[in-house]
Amino acid sequence: MKILLSFPGHLKTVPMNGFIYQTLKAMGHEVVPFNFGVQGIYQRLIKKISNDNFLNHINNKLKRLADIFKPDIFLTIFGFDHNRETVDYIKKKDVITICWWLNDPFQFNRSVKQAGFYDYYFTNAKGSVEGYRESGIKNVFFLPVGCYPPVHRRLADAKDKKYDICFAGDWHPVREEMLSSLAADFNISIFGPWGDKMKRGYPLKQSIKKDGGFSPDEMVRVFNQSKIVLNIHTWFGKWDYGINPRVFEANGCGAFQICDYKKEIVEMYDIDSEIVLYRNIDELKTKLSHFLCSDRERDEIAGNALLKTHNRHTYKERLKEMFSICGMKDYA
Repeated sequence: MKILLSFPGHLKTVPMNGFIYQTLKAMGHEVVPFNFGVQGIYQRLIKKISNDNFLNHINNKLKRLADIFKPDIFLTIFGFDHNRETVDYIKKKDVITICWWLNDPFQFNRSVKQAGFYDYYFTNAKGSVEGYRESGIKNVFFLPVGCYPPVHRRLADAKDKKYDICFAGDWHPVREEMLSSLAADFNISIFGPWGDKMKRGYPLKQSIKKDGGFSPDEMVRVFNQSKIVLNIHTWFGKWDYGINPRVFEANGCGAFQICDYKKEIVEMYDIDSEIVLYRNIDELKTKLSHFLCSDRERDEIAGNALLKTHNRHTYKERLKEMFSICGMKDYA
């Protein structure tokens, strides 16, 4: 199939755009990428003068590309900045329009405003599906992301551990509070753009090993070098559903992961034999203390997670499921 893939290229710490593109190519599809993030001096200037002008520029550019490429499918990741008029324009060319939204449940209100634009809408949160349907959006389905095995893999020197507990991801006040409460008792290593966002006087400054974005390869190496990969969803304490990419990326690296409880994870992994979950800070501290001293148990759980993730939770499997739901089983 001919697929026009639209994505936000500015999201540096969640580079699933490239993984989806490479997977579609490997599946035999003809894919043209469209980056709707701000690129170059000209686009930055347009956006600075007027955000509306920038959005018009991006949407007109997308429509011209659709005219030239003549895709069978228009697939957008997140769908930021694509207006209804543009999606309708593409639809009228007998193109199936699909949006894969990955910021539920915490940005549900933003998402539901655009969900009706598309023929099919996919969300990373199973618990959000009913909310869409109550809002009149019928063709909405749960589809989390996955891992990309050529990148998310166990490295040859994975036995050599450099970090006790690592956290890799964007700053968020919930994450800062959680990690600050751990810092007095555990050796925490943080990777991500945190430095200029934390509260003054907080104890985490010394825990930051890399302040800024990181490449997928850098993240993979850190995961392989860590005894424990700690996952904290930004919506911890508010919603017990919705899965972020780190669940599958860490498991795909064969890392031992401790993650906050999410209902979907229980359905996708065997708890305590493929991944370990916590519901509150006290439970997290207890489990960190236990598993830091249990090398064999950690290794066994991490190995199980690696096998499950590479077999069932890859971008290829997700895209096959997407196409099947959209009535394109022959292309799955």
